[in-house]
Amino acid sequence: MEEKMVEIARFSNVNEARMLVSLLQSEDIDCYINNEYTTQVFAGLADMGGARVEVLEGSVEQAMEVMKANGYEIPREDELPDQVQTVSNWTRHIPFLKNLPQEKQILFFFILIAVFLAILIFASKLLD
Repeated sequence: MEEKMVEIARFSNVNEARMLVSLLQSEDIDCYINNEYTTQVFAGLADMGGARVEVLEGSVEQAMEVMKANGYEIPREDELPDQVQTVSNWTRHIPFLKNLPQEKQILFFFILIAVFLAILIFASKLLD
């Protein structure tokens, strides 16, 4: 049976996530960064949830111990960054978005806003 990957930390700066991954890998803990490239592409433009460090489910306790021993804050299981929580609260009111994963909800939400703004700009030019 394949083990599930679990998020143990989230960073807005990809380099901070890379430092944690290096530390965990030095302790022989398999891990990777999820959402790394999206975070880099949208850096400074939009918060897409940050770079997420994930480990195998069976390694979570060991990873948390390594993080704690090296001064990292241990996140609560239900904790989301404030910006992600705010956008998540908006997207849950859109019926076709609420069943999607959070990063897709945020991406679709920003696309909907961009399309709406484009329509407004187009309509205002037609009225001139």
